[in-house]
Amino acid sequence: MKMRKKISWLLSFFMIFSLFMGSAGMIVKADGQKAVVRIARQDSTATGTVYYKWDTAAEWTEVNQTVYNDTPIEINRPDDSLDHTVHFKVVCGTDTIINHCQVNKNGAQDASLDKNILTSESGQAFSVSTSEQVELILEFRTAASGGSGSTMGPASGETIAVTATAVGGAIGDLQIDGMRIGSGMGTNISGSFAGDKTQQHRVAIAADFGYAFASIMVNGTAIPLGGTTDNLEFEVAPADSYQIEVALTTNSSRNYNIVWTPSLTVAEQHGFGNDCVIEHGSVEIISAQLEDGTVVNAAELAGGNIADASTRLDGDFGYAEFKAGTKVTIKFTSDYGYQLLSASLNGGKLTAVDSQVGTFVLDMPATDLHLSALFTKSEDKVNTASTKVDGATLGNAENIIGSGNLQLNIADISGTELNQIQGGMQEQAGNGEIQSYLSMDLFQVVNKGNSNDAWETQLTDLNAKLNVTLQVKDEMKNQQGTYYVIREHDGAYEKLPATYDAASGTITFATDKFSAYALVFEAGTSSGTTTPGSGTTGNGNGTAGSGTAGSSTTGNTTAGNTSQTATVKTGDMTPVGIWFLLALCSGIGAIYFGCRKRIKN
Repeated sequence: MKMRKKISWLLSFFMIFSLFMGSAGMIVKADGQKAVVRIARQDSTATGTVYYKWDTAAEWTEVNQTVYNDTPIEINRPDDSLDHTVHFKVVCGTDTIINHCQVNKNGAQDASLDKNILTSESGQAFSVSTSEQVELILEFRTAASGGSGSTMGPASGETIAVTATAVGGAIGDLQIDGMRIGSGMGTNISGSFAGDKTQQHRVAIAADFGYAFASIMVNGTAIPLGGTTDNLEFEVAPADSYQIEVALTTNSSRNYNIVWTPSLTVAEQHGFGNDCVIEHGSVEIISAQLEDGTVVNAAELAGGNIADASTRLDGDFGYAEFKAGTKVTIKFTSDYGYQLLSASLNGGKLTAVDSQVGTFVLDMPATDLHLSALFTKSEDKVNTASTKVDGATLGNAENIIGSGNLQLNIADISGTELNQIQGGMQEQAGNGEIQSYLSMDLFQVVNKGNSNDAWETQLTDLNAKLNVTLQVKDEMKNQQGTYYVIREHDGAYEKLPATYDAASGTITFATDKFSAYALVFEAGTSSGTTTPGSGTTGNGNGTAGSGTAGSSTTGNTTAGNTSQTATVKTGDMTPVGIWFLLALCSGIGAIYFGCRKRIKN
């Protein structure tokens, strides 16, 4: 009895312990599986919306925001797995900009993700990684209010009014002591900042793209420029208010940018739209000719040692910068089965280089450019000019070329060319009947950015075998016998096995060389595969000998879509359900041993 009682007490204790661990696990899991968004606004007219999505989800979800009162809004993770990545997109309302943005990880501010990750532009996206919990704190304000620091951490000081005017161009950004004035951009800016009127203040001002400062006056005092520049920081004397007058001119000395991304998702992560997206293909800047005539190759551009020309890849984000007037050579490479229909550079014109496939030249203008390319789905093409063959299909083409499409031209051979090969073909055929002599010429076709002009490269020797299915004329169908193929290439003759389908009138074979061919018929044998040489041919999708033609397939390799963010690790490592199962078993055991004697009595 004492032993049963001890066992009952032990099981009861273990049941309580299991219930505690299971409950604790649920609390930890629930806490670790949430992201929190807090949204506020500095004034009642400011509006804005925050969107989020998890991992590689295609659609954005709006944060369920009812009031701008800094109330924590919880966003549950999609499931209980450990690794997730959260993405945010911020859209400002009319005349609204972002006054404060802060990201906390596990309760501590991430210094690498402060308000500088966002500007006043709308529709920007960014991603956040954390080991447990992420909190986004965001505050909007009306652009005209000038801003006096975040209401979540108000700045101290007096309100100092600022006005700025620009002629000859526009101001790209204006900040004083790190606070953006008004909208920060335009030809007429008004706003204010919080500070001490008895102290100096630091002004950071940038010209709009393509412009440089000719002069800057603050309260009637000229600011030294130190040469033509488009970005300047300087101290101003104490004052009750500041009036800034700016004159701008076209900036011919600075470098101009070209940017591109492999997908809209990556573009949004960098704050861009779909005007710099290149899908189903890739782009490479292979050289640049500088103003002095020096030609710089791709390796030198990527090295970053040339002041006036450089390229770099930040993950999948492409970036290059050049001085205006530089001749930039750009190569577009489509995936197999796609063609370049158009390439767009806002303000720049691309000229195809006839001698280099997929290559274009750009005269760099005095403006920043977004590079995009439209690659469209395209099929391989067969042109027939034969009295014995109606058409053909190609298989395993994606292993022959990496971009563009294949084009096969089929024609009858006659005259002098036939006289040169006829003897060798008949010798190989023996007792077989040669029913057609064909020239088969293969080309790789890459469009020059439109559907009317293309680079065509003839392919005579391939690195893999192409499956060819010929559709023969009616008089060659339903014959009781088999077909095989003889190929002549550079003076060498070779028999190739083939599959003949009498009902459909197709002859299928695999080959890696393209020149002259003969279709040979042997009567009296059953239809199927003829193997005068090796038993099987081809290493692609359609194999001669299978009785089926190799179909033309399209490779669908998409430019990488790598996120810049790390994954979010969340949740309790211990399965919560196990603890509750153990508690249930312990409870049943405790009841059994505790009641067993009473039942016997």
